[in-house]
Amino acid sequence: MPVLGPVQQGPLPVTFTIQQLENEVLLRCENKVSDISRTDIWLRDALLEITSNPDFRNEFDLLEEYGPTFNLTPPSGQPPTGTQEYPFSNIVPIGDYNVATLDVLIWQDPPTNSIRRKLGQSHYQKADNFQPTFSLPTEWYRFADTIGFTPVPDKAYQIQARILRQHPINDNQLNQTQILIPREWNEILVWAAVERGFMEYLEYEKATKVHQLLYGDPKHPDRPGLIEGRKKRREMEAHRTEQALRPVYRRMMYGA
Repeated sequence: MPVLGPVQQGPLPVTFTIQQLENEVLLRCENKVSDISRTDIWLRDALLEITSNPDFRNEFDLLEEYGPTFNLTPPSGQPPTGTQEYPFSNIVPIGDYNVATLDVLIWQDPPTNSIRRKLGQSHYQKADNFQPTFSLPTEWYRFADTIGFTPVPDKAYQIQARILRQHPINDNQLNQTQILIPREWNEILVWAAVERGFMEYLEYEKATKVHQLLYGDPKHPDRPGLIEGRKKRREMEAHRTEQALRPVYRRMMYGA
């Protein structure tokens, strides 16, 4: 049998900036723009809209990150009282905005912190139905700008979250903002900016045509738009167990 050699790695993905897409937007807007900084604003707004849409979140791996770790407060006093809710900012990196909390993780053996598992997601109305008890938390919930845990922690367990951050924007030099989405989404980003350009110039019919190009025409559901064709990154992996993109069928016959 032939021996497989080492895998040859290709070049790293190219990171584009908003400035590199300006001319494409200008061209498709029929060169109506007199101030090129307007294209930067359209690209910025389109980038934020696309990356914050929960329907597309599986496509943008570079926007997934770990939050900081923080310790829960153990019970104190007589009779003992514990802290059930904490500021939500504890799980978000400084300067980031959390679009979605993907998972909340807990280390079960403080201070060693060698055994970690995921907490289930709950709701504050469910937590309010039970008398507080001190134990290892099994669920988390959000209320306003706080994150709560049930049962109330009996030790200083360490918590960390996986979050989906908002796409970072270089506010000081907008056109130098790095685009942290796959390269194949650049065309969609450009057309989304063009749609905003036509809207700004009151070219509503042209803006509608661009919108149909991106999202499809509702009168023809058999003709999906460009975006539907790009939603494939996690479909190709197809191993999520929660919020599955498609069901996985297994045959029941032996050897099938």
